[in-house]
Amino acid sequence: MTRFGYLGPEGTFTQMALLSWRPATSAEHVPFGSVDAALTAVREREIDAAVVPIENSVEGGVSATLDALASGAPLSVTGEVLVPITFVIAAREGVELADVRAIGTHSHAWAQVRGWAQQHAPEAGYVATLSTASAAADLAAGGAPFDAAVCAPVAAHNHGLQVLAHDIGDLS
Repeated sequence: MTRFGYLGPEGTFTQMALLSWRPATSAEHVPFGSVDAALTAVREREIDAAVVPIENSVEGGVSATLDALASGAPLSVTGEVLVPITFVIAAREGVELADVRAIGTHSHAWAQVRGWAQQHAPEAGYVATLSTASAAADLAAGGAPFDAAVCAPVAAHNHGLQVLAHDIGDLS
């Protein structure tokens, strides 16, 4: 069986890219906790290929990916997938936007939504997370040091979070 890796956890934009490139078929989709881990798995032939983020429209090149590609055994890039990025702000049931004092998300996402956050949740601070999807997962699990997560709509849905606002961000 063909195995494709992606930067996880489930619900990341990287998983969305993988599903766009190789829709759910008989292939196994394997989440990895870092770009390095995904590319190492390709180099060690644990998986057949990996989808990793390489560029962000606001922050530019994803340095973790560029560094991982530049070190170790050479890899071939076999395709490119452009993923339209749409963020929501999500919270646990019963939380209102006015109650939000801390927002968890990945730094690249924060760069795209901080203007929106200043306007709509001015009392809320930023808490860095490993990914937008992990922010949603951590929030849903309870005990996260933030009241809301900026994530993809699919991540909010997958973790049973309510969406406080759709299509947030500073990009059109």
